[in-house]
Amino acid sequence: MRRLPLPLRIVATVWIAAACGWGVLAKSADSSYRDIAAWASNHDLRAVNRGDDLLLTNRWSRLRLRRESTTLVFNDVEFRLSDPAVFRGGRMRVSQRDIESLVGPLVSPPKNSGKPIRLVAINAGHGGKDPGNMEGSRKEKVYTLALAKEISTRLRAAGLKVAMLRSDDTFLPLESRAAAANRMGADLYVSLHFNAYEGPGEHRVRGVETYCLTPAGASSSNDTGHHGGGWNPGNAQDRENITLAHQVHRTILEQTDLPDRAVRRARFKELTLLRMPGILVESGYMTHGSDARFIYGTKTREQLAEAIAEGILRHKRLMERGQPE
Repeated sequence: MRRLPLPLRIVATVWIAAACGWGVLAKSADSSYRDIAAWASNHDLRAVNRGDDLLLTNRWSRLRLRRESTTLVFNDVEFRLSDPAVFRGGRMRVSQRDIESLVGPLVSPPKNSGKPIRLVAINAGHGGKDPGNMEGSRKEKVYTLALAKEISTRLRAAGLKVAMLRSDDTFLPLESRAAAANRMGADLYVSLHFNAYEGPGEHRVRGVETYCLTPAGASSSNDTGHHGGGWNPGNAQDRENITLAHQVHRTILEQTDLPDRAVRRARFKELTLLRMPGILVESGYMTHGSDARFIYGTKTREQLAEAIAEGILRHKRLMERGQPE
């Protein structure tokens, strides 16, 4: 993916917004809000207030929300809400779109309507004239392709079919990658990338980020203000997108030492065009020493491939059985 510069004008804009106190209102003004404890009681969840936090728990699920925050923690995995949770009338409230596209699917995963998951499209990010991030002589495109091949081997061994959207050092426009996955009728789409960061404390920024498509009307996780966009074809799979992101992200956290930088939302072009559930995984920062060694090392990259493949298989089992592991 592209580097994440931090221009001073953006910092100034965010600081002024916070100082003026309109950040939460601007982001949440277009969403209806619901009493999340009341919603939880209808879904067999027990609500417990702990200061600024609200815990929702049952046998399978443990959610933690904090007032005026866009962070949700579900079973020890961090997620970004589309709108901040707010405290009104003595009750914690969450936007309806977050309930529909995030909280609801996590607590009650959608079933796959009897259609088995058989074909996974794997996109190795960048390629050809597009090297992706570069650290010295190392190019992101080389390591995304190596990772894609290792994941493909593991998925095929588990009985799935895999379509490699690029299998060599070829450049393909993002629209072509999504179109190919649609044309072949893939059941899932996983795009592989490695991150980089330029800015203050750049050598401290590390970890895994998993992205799925931003819900219609919401601001993406990487927006500095409210820049909500409209509906895209990929939004038809909002519930399945978040479930796939959760399973892959949590498996990476369990099986590697990459820190959790949350399941996030973005309108990456390839995700907007998909007709199947899809995610984009940023498996570490090439600009951080520990992450870089993990990315470049054959054994550690195989460990990452094993985790991503297992996350895909967990999603498959969850969709086909309708019950979390």
